[in-house]
Amino acid sequence: MFESTIIRRAGLALGLLTAGVYVVVALLGPNGVPALLMQRQDLQVLETQNANLARERDELRYRVGALERDSQTQELEVRRQLGKAKKGEVIIKVDPPKQ
Repeated sequence: MFESTIIRRAGLALGLLTAGVYVVVALLGPNGVPALLMQRQDLQVLETQNANLARERDELRYRVGALERDSQTQELEVRRQLGKAKKGEVIIKVDPPKQ
């Protein structure tokens, strides 16, 4: 009887130890808490990029709409792309500084 109690306690201790090791490995392993924190950082970066792209998309939609509706906007865009000016206008080009 005494031996069976010792074996049960040893089995229980071994089971608890195994479960503890599993929990530590699960929390600290490659798919644990550090990976979760990294995924949250990645998610924040992607959400910021997504918001920036959505803003850029909206600006482009507005610009396309203006080009479709307004002949003056069309003329300005064509002249800008071709580098042309009306009589009496002066074009001033400023190149960005070289890095």
